[in-house]
Formats: sequence, C-alpha cells, structure tokens
Amino acid sequence: MKTFKSVLASFIVFAFIAAGLTSCNNKGTHAQKNKEAAITQNVVKPDTLNMSKDTLALRVQQRTMKEIQKQQAKIAKEAVAVVTQTNNAISDLQGKHIKKAEEALRTAMENTKVLLKKNPNVVLFPVDESVSIHDLVTTIPQINKTIKTVKTLIAKGEYQEAAGLLNNLKSEMTISTVNLPIGNYPDGLKQAIKLLAKNKTNQAEQLLTGMMNSLVVNQVAIPLPILRAQVMMAESKMFFNKKEDKSKVVNLLENADYQLKLAQALGYGNFDKEYTTISKEIAQVKESVKNGNASNDIFEKLMKKTENFKNRIIKEGKKVKQAG
Repeated sequence: MKTFKSVLASFIVFAFIAAGLTSCNNKGTHAQKNKEAAITQNVVKPDTLNMSKDTLALRVQQRTMKEIQKQQAKIAKEAVAVVTQTNNAISDLQGKHIKKAEEALRTAMENTKVLLKKNPNVVLFPVDESVSIHDLVTTIPQINKTIKTVKTLIAKGEYQEAAGLLNNLKSEMTISTVNLPIGNYPDGLKQAIKLLAKNKTNQAEQLLTGMMNSLVVNQVAIPLPILRAQVMMAESKMFFNKKEDKSKVVNLLENADYQLKLAQALGYGNFDKEYTTISKEIAQVKESVKNGNASNDIFEKLMKKTENFKNRIIKEGKKVKQAG
C-alpha cells in the first residue's frame, strides 16, 4: 500500500510544466447546451497574468496536494490490515503454509470487527490510492476546433480516431482509490476458515481470491483549470488586501474567469449553470475593485462559491469500478 510520501514523490515528477500556459446541473436541454457552448466560442484569453509562472505552478501544486491529502485521510489502518492479511493468507496457501494462512485470516477477522464497530454505517473503506495527471496545454479555440474535428470523424465512422482525440481532451488530476467492501468480508473470512478446517485449501484460496477481486475502485477527476482559477482568485484577494494596483487585481480575476471558461469548454460540469453565476460574480467583484468599493467579504464569497462548485462537480463525476 502506498504511503503519503510515495504518492507525493510520484506526484512531484509531473512538475506542472504545462501550468505556465494558463494565463491564458444542471443537465439542460440540447438547445441550452448549444447556447452555453456558444458562449465559450468568443472568449478572449487575457494577454498577461500578474503572477509568475513559478508561483502559479507552486500554488496549484499545493492545492492538488490538499486534494490528495483529503483522500489519504479517509484510509483506515484496519481496512489496510484486512486486505493485507487476506492477501498474505492467499500467499501462505499457495506455499502450503496452512496454519499461517489461518492465523492471517483470524487477524483479518478481528480487524473487520474493529472497522464495523467504529463505522457501522460505512460500506466502503479506502485502503490505497494512486494519482495521475493529464494537463492539456490548449486554448478555448483549439478545444472548439478539436470538437469540430471529432464530430466530422464520427460522421465518417472513424470512431477510434475520434475517441483518441476525445480522450486527450482533458486537463485534470485523477485520484483512484481502492476500497474494501466490508459487507461481504466477515462471512467470507469465516467461510474460508471453515474450509481450511475441512482441509479444502483450494476452495479456500479460490474464495479469498474472489474476495480480493471484489475490491472497488473509485475515481475522482479534479479539473486543473478550476484549481488554477481558485489560485488566481486567492492571489487577487491578497493583492487587494495589500492595496496593490487595481489593474493587477482585475487582471487576476480576468484570468480566473478564463480558466473557468476553459474548464467549461472541456466539458467539466456538463455546462452547469453555476459557471455563468460565478462568471457574473467575478464581473461584479471586478467592478467593485475599479469603483473603489470592494471588500474582503466579496472575495471570500466568490472563493467559497467556487470551492463548493468544484466539490460538487467532482462528486457528480465520480466513477466506480471493480478492482479485479
């Protein structure tokens, strides 16, 4: 099982080189989606970004690590022990170490009891996770051009080529979490111990292997453009509180708005109407800054709304599959 340090080590390799180019629910009707898609057609990318590429990359990395830590915090050591001991029992059976296998299963049983006592209403217990990043270096016009190409390819029946283009059309960090489905484990472990008592080692091994294959993998995709928008909002708030030039604050807000529209163009949130709501709030904050009547509270409100939106679309986009 991976430790947090190992996840961190593998994560840092990505280095967020592509981050420098970022200066750059309701499911409605088909007509509404077309209308929302049309909005992103005429978006103009800001020419400058009033923060360094290195600072942006660092801030985004810090936010991604927080997302990883959220998932890491859910891992229960007893659940890890159940999976480890079950796996050990299978290895022991394959090595004809029947007594050791039985001891491992009894240890696993004790850990299931602890889990169920501490968390009687929990169905899935996280035991491991992995992180991957696909950071697409692109602009909204390029995205629209790719989508147009995909539609043409589909019309021609060239589905595999279209699928390849679509698969690349993402900018996200994916966290895959392996979960122990606790419901079937206590009875399965008991049954395996009974089979061993009857010297039916092959059947016990098959049962345990089936239990290991029942592990469930959850995948959550965290849109990187939204994380960048959040970084830019936080930076604009800091500039505002430091009484920096108004144009710097406005520039960061404009870049944040562009990042949200980039996420929208990539299809995150299925053209959720909250994009429009947040964009309007960004415009209001910009106007308040220009007029000299902005306050810390309006920045906080904007950032909280964006955080809630990000969490919701992550939850709605969650994917579940069997590990085996």
